[in-house]
Amino acid sequence: MIDENGFIKPDAEETEHPDTSNTVEGYVTPETPPTVQGYSTPSPQPQPARRSNPGRVFLVWGLIIGLLLGSVLGGILGNYVVMSNPGTFPWARTVSTTYPVGTSGSGTTIVTTEEQAIENAVKIASPAVVQINITSVSQNPFGFSSGTQEGLGSGFIITSDGYVLTNNHVVENATKITVMLKDGREFSGQVVGTDATSDVAVVKISGTNLPTVELGDSSTLTVGQKVIAIGNPYGLSQTVTTGVISALERNVQASATETLVGVVQTDAAINPGNSGGPLVDLSGRVVGMNTMIYQDAQGLGFSVSVNTAKKVYDAIIKNGKVTWPALGIQGATLTTSIAQQYNLKVSQGVYIVQITSGSGAQDVGLKVGDVITAIDDKPMTTIDGVLSYIRSRNVGDTVQVVADRNGTTKTFSVILKALG
Repeated sequence: MIDENGFIKPDAEETEHPDTSNTVEGYVTPETPPTVQGYSTPSPQPQPARRSNPGRVFLVWGLIIGLLLGSVLGGILGNYVVMSNPGTFPWARTVSTTYPVGTSGSGTTIVTTEEQAIENAVKIASPAVVQINITSVSQNPFGFSSGTQEGLGSGFIITSDGYVLTNNHVVENATKITVMLKDGREFSGQVVGTDATSDVAVVKISGTNLPTVELGDSSTLTVGQKVIAIGNPYGLSQTVTTGVISALERNVQASATETLVGVVQTDAAINPGNSGGPLVDLSGRVVGMNTMIYQDAQGLGFSVSVNTAKKVYDAIIKNGKVTWPALGIQGATLTTSIAQQYNLKVSQGVYIVQITSGSGAQDVGLKVGDVITAIDDKPMTTIDGVLSYIRSRNVGDTVQVVADRNGTTKTFSVILKALG
């Protein structure tokens, strides 16, 4: 064929490169004959089989298996890293809790998230937390009655027949006590006994099969441990706040005449109405009784240790009252300035400022100016430590007091007498 320019143009059928659009792996696929009306379309001819590639198959399966193994191992490693560093990943912190007998999962150790542990502890303890409404007689400055006043606090049931622990200052001078349970039941309460020294009181309500809390052991508490305060602040029943143990064995001046010895300090929010309510650990066991706060302070709450509360309860039930032991001294924690002022030979201990007349300390010859360094082989470096240890003993016990007197070490066997 000649085009308009005079050049020879090859015909279509003479093209050097045949159409291979219908080829498969080097084989020419026969063209399908056109369909003619009235005639059936011939069946296509069989195609040559596609050749397999074993190496490619192994590669695909290897990738799949590798991805699966990598996901599993990565998940295990990631979980280990997260759980081993709760400070870096606080949302993943875990705790181990052993729940009290008589509760769901009692006697078993369960590892759970901190949030779940708090929820479980509240479920365990809150049914036994009560609101205490009191009516008392108010007095004018001259000591005469000027009518009645209402007050409220919290408490917790420790026996199924209705013994309740609360603060002494909650029920002090009460003429009427009403105890309200979480389920709405109300009972009339009667004071069994009180102790102003520890600010603990025992109240009795008439009931059977009442919900109770289990008392823990405050001697095992550690600073930083998570705790929960439950109570009725400002009359808002069954309010829960959380915090940590901020300090242990605090001695706090509760009034002009009373010092609370060995209390637990916490930053869990405590407000008026929380008094007498429980401070519980993540197992739902009571470790303290919420008692007081520093006015205008934040995060400074104090709870009577549960071991002190148990001691008061046992004494009241057994004897109807509590007597606390006393060494018979007034002292101060030894400081550098005190040591220099009195030319003392020791740098740590408790400097005796005054000896109580008729006390065990006076009986054995302890003197003003002596420095107590140990009691019963336990080092004593602060006056708080001396008070806490003596308060843990009983009236009539004998303790071995080691004291320094002008550079000479002396040991005194002191019989503890009742606190005056």
